Amino acid sequence: MKITQYAVGVAALTAWAPIAAHAQQDIPAQTSERAGTSGGIAEIVVTAQRRNERLQDIPISVNAVAGDSLAQKGITNITNLSAAVPGFDAPKVGAAATPFLRGVGSNAANPNNEPSVAMYVDGVYIGAPFVNLFSFNNIERIEVLKGPQGTLFGRNATGGVVQVITRKPSHETSVEAQAGYGNYDTISLGGYVTTGLSDTLAMDVAVQYENQMDGWGRNITLDIDNNKSREFSARSKLLFTPSDGTEITLAGDYGYNRNSKTSYHLPKGALGPDGLPHYYGRYDTDAETPSIITAKGRGLSLTIEQDVGFAKLVSITSRRLSKGRYYFDRDATNLPLVVADLYYYANNWSQEVQLIGEASQWANWQVGAFYYQSVAAYNNGNISTPDPDTGLLTTASIYGRQRTNSVSVYGQTTVTVMDGTELTGGLRYTSEKQKRKSAVNGFDFPDGKQDFNKLTWRAAINQTVTPGVKVYASYNRGVKSGGYDLLDPMSAGFRPEVLDAYEIGLKSDLFNRHVRFNAALFYYDYQDIQVSAVRNQLTATFNAAAARIKGGEFELTIAPTTGLMLTAGGAVLDGKYKDFLNPIAFGADGSIVVFPNNNAKGYDTVRAPKFTGFAGFDYMWPGMGGDFNIGANVNYNDGFVFDDVAGRLRQKAYALVNGTIGWTAKDERLGVTLWVRNLFDEYYLGQGVTGQLGDIITAADPRMYGVTLRTKF
Repeated sequence: MKITQYAVGVAALTAWAPIAAHAQQDIPAQTSERAGTSGGIAEIVVTAQRRNERLQDIPISVNAVAGDSLAQKGITNITNLSAAVPGFDAPKVGAAATPFLRGVGSNAANPNNEPSVAMYVDGVYIGAPFVNLFSFNNIERIEVLKGPQGTLFGRNATGGVVQVITRKPSHETSVEAQAGYGNYDTISLGGYVTTGLSDTLAMDVAVQYENQMDGWGRNITLDIDNNKSREFSARSKLLFTPSDGTEITLAGDYGYNRNSKTSYHLPKGALGPDGLPHYYGRYDTDAETPSIITAKGRGLSLTIEQDVGFAKLVSITSRRLSKGRYYFDRDATNLPLVVADLYYYANNWSQEVQLIGEASQWANWQVGAFYYQSVAAYNNGNISTPDPDTGLLTTASIYGRQRTNSVSVYGQTTVTVMDGTELTGGLRYTSEKQKRKSAVNGFDFPDGKQDFNKLTWRAAINQTVTPGVKVYASYNRGVKSGGYDLLDPMSAGFRPEVLDAYEIGLKSDLFNRHVRFNAALFYYDYQDIQVSAVRNQLTATFNAAAARIKGGEFELTIAPTTGLMLTAGGAVLDGKYKDFLNPIAFGADGSIVVFPNNNAKGYDTVRAPKFTGFAGFDYMWPGMGGDFNIGANVNYNDGFVFDDVAGRLRQKAYALVNGTIGWTAKDERLGVTLWVRNLFDEYYLGQGVTGQLGDIITAADPRMYGVTLRTKF
């Protein structure tokens, strides 16, 4: 699709329409997607541009999911957010969740490899990829911003941004608790308490615990269960409002996760390095070592918001500490070939200052500065391989650390040039320095150093067509930082990647807000793409030359009657490498794949399904002293290439069905919900990896179901 076609599309959408006046205002956030009192679709307010704005008013493609909709859609963490966001996928790679949005993401899971789809929790940037495994806790809403966010969220957001907004403490005392039980002997507990401590001070505490004690597979060599998990998380906020124009929030969080859900095994029909099959079922393995993944994360943040008359001054200070362990059998057989035992950590400081101008009838603006310091390392990455003489495993202990210092300044303004027409422009300048230290078995290697300076930007036009209908066009540039392969001290650093995005979109509320239809078309010009592959039993990251991704998507919400909500969405993608010299790819037996002219030009980009979509409903009706609720959601993925540039190892098409049925008392003091995820027990892969030892895979979650009891007072 050519860029000129987008311009023609914008002209066609805008030429026939009258212009209506529009003024942006700072408004309270909406926390529910349910129909409003008129039976129509409730307004959704998002902070996609770092201020409260109606979802339908901003020239950005955004999907917003309210906290009360997460369970109904089967969304418990970032890996199943695709149930509500077309074009989104977050497969697990090793010990991390690696989100892809519109085919843009990172398939590396090293502690220094920050995701291309950046995550923010209450405005705080979450850089460590392995803490993305934690379940959502105390959520008010989740916003997914699509496309590069090169101005206001410039930190590595080439694919987009996931914003998680948690609830604010209340001065009104409230207690919520829940307990559940599910298959595979899974127990879950959760609680939330908020109260006022004085006229100006309020606090809350949220905790969550889940323990799946039975696995859905076996390690037949060790005679133990695999695919088990245990998790605990806690979050607390202290809110201080000494005056009408001042708000200070001190927040802390802690999370712990231990699981064996990356238990690799060989695909059915594949032969191991010994020439024999090692397939024992969809969820079983004969690996000689157990799969162990642990992740711990904790953080503290201080957010100060001060009204200074002409603007709001915001300061966000954060300190985050994360560490974990990833222990697995790389050949996924009972043969003593390759075992990895990796201890890693990622610690960072961040400081952001924003000055947000008051919205007016004709303009709003904001400027800011962001400082980020990170130290990420494999602190003893132990790789064990057989000694060629004795055949016994010998271990190389690898130390690899990357230190990053990044400073950026940015500004963005939106101006109403005439009634109904708004222009947005923004710039961000980033200067970053990186330094690598490495050693093997105590022997130090020369340090690595690299730095870069990048300018990114945003330009958009937003046009009111009729009241309730808007069209927009935008051009954005985003950049993702480069880095080093920490387990390979001899490797050179890889460069930053750059993405230019061209997009046109439509946002509409129709039939007295009983129908909401949003759509977008986009074209991505993708340069210096960071691609990872397994080479010499280590993950190597290098820069592919160029690719283009084009596609379109839509989201539809219908409220035909009070209590009933229908939703649907879909995304079409077409991603191709335009130029990719010297790619690394392997056959099913580990042999090297030879490309025509040694160039992967014309091959599909990885993790870019041709079509993804969802459809669902939510219906509430009164009865038996309360309200009944039933909901269901189907999520379809047309399949995609894993990390295999040659396109051989693919995930086939699959569909997941999630559902809930529940009852809540009129006073909301009691409630019960029956829930199921993956109702028809669809088999699909959580991960597929190619390499010189052949293909290995892990399975994603099978059917999960249970019951949850709730109380509130």
